[in-house]
Amino acid sequence: MTNATDARSSALTGLAAVLVAGGAALVSVATGAWQPAPATLTAWSLALAGYVLVYVLDAELLVRRPLLPRVPAAPLLLLLGLAVWFLAPGLSWMATLFVVTAASWTTVVGRGGLVALVAVQSVAVAVGMVLGGADVGIVLALTGTFASFQAFAVAVITIAEREAAGRAELDRAHSRLRATHEELRAAHAELRAATALLSASSRDAERLRIARDLHDGVGHQLTALALELEIAGHLAEGEAARHVARARAVAKDLLGEVRATVSALREEPHRLAETLRELLGDLPGLEVALAVEVPEPPAQDVALAVGRAVQEIATNTLRHAGARRLDVAVVQDDDGALTVRAHDDGRGSPAVVPGNGLTGMAERVGALGGRVAVESAPGEGFTVTVTVPRAPGEVRPGARALTVGRAGAGRDVGRVAP
Repeated sequence: MTNATDARSSALTGLAAVLVAGGAALVSVATGAWQPAPATLTAWSLALAGYVLVYVLDAELLVRRPLLPRVPAAPLLLLLGLAVWFLAPGLSWMATLFVVTAASWTTVVGRGGLVALVAVQSVAVAVGMVLGGADVGIVLALTGTFASFQAFAVAVITIAEREAAGRAELDRAHSRLRATHEELRAAHAELRAATALLSASSRDAERLRIARDLHDGVGHQLTALALELEIAGHLAEGEAARHVARARAVAKDLLGEVRATVSALREEPHRLAETLRELLGDLPGLEVALAVEVPEPPAQDVALAVGRAVQEIATNTLRHAGARRLDVAVVQDDDGALTVRAHDDGRGSPAVVPGNGLTGMAERVGALGGRVAVESAPGEGFTVTVTVPRAPGEVRPGARALTVGRAGAGRDVGRVAP
């Protein structure tokens, strides 16, 4: 069947057909239309009751799994159905049991076995009616009718089973496609994050290279020029001495400006807000609200740790949260520490099990003396809080860099202005 409800409905239909046929036989006994010997009636009743019992245990009517293995159940249904039929061959409508049996066998044997079953039960119908004294025309008509009913039942159930298998395969394909899509979303986020962090690192490296070149090249040359002009000032006299003095003063001023420029380049703050905007910008299927309130620029290693943490948070949200919105706030505490608070509106989890990503984030932050806290509850999303000291601190022995727990998500972060 296409689903559990269809399978249960079909099983109930088969059971109803058996009970109606059996009830009609009992009505015949009550009205005197069928007057079997007491022993025959007892045997027939036991056979029919056994058929109903086996059918119920096999058809998943009580629970959603067969209570009787289908391999022994199928032959039992055939034997009990034959017993019911041959004990009262005059009750032609009891051949309905053969149709129900044929439908039950579709999940047990292949096409060849089903053809053999229909043939055996059709022969049984013909033999029973001959034994019951029916004329040839009625025997042929009813045998052909019930053979057609069996074939039709087998065809319908087989088609339904194939449709169910096709639907199941299609569902699996959709699941694989969704998983692939989620992987692509996460990979896209990771690529954007890596690009943003690499760009920031490249800018820092280029800035430091320029500072070194100014110091080692221009700075040294100006220092040498100032020394030469000082020597020339001692040797020159009159008007020439005044020009040399002015040139020496200009050289000293230039050297001071170069040193100031080198210091400024070396101490230029890491543009954290710009980096985070590049990192979180245009994530597929996820609305991101970012707020950065850091009055003083952080050190480069602190800014890098914060960037990596935000990257991991965004990747986990895309991979696992099933969220539509992610709120990220970066603030500087009174003691100068940077705190990242992130919350998504995803499905949440009753228990947070740290994977490689969270563990790596905690190790990176812990190396700077910081800590990571993760909180979640079903239906309340994930809340991640990352705290990094402004200056890398000493890691206390035994200190835990990662803590997980259950809490009301969203209370610390809420919605922040983008």
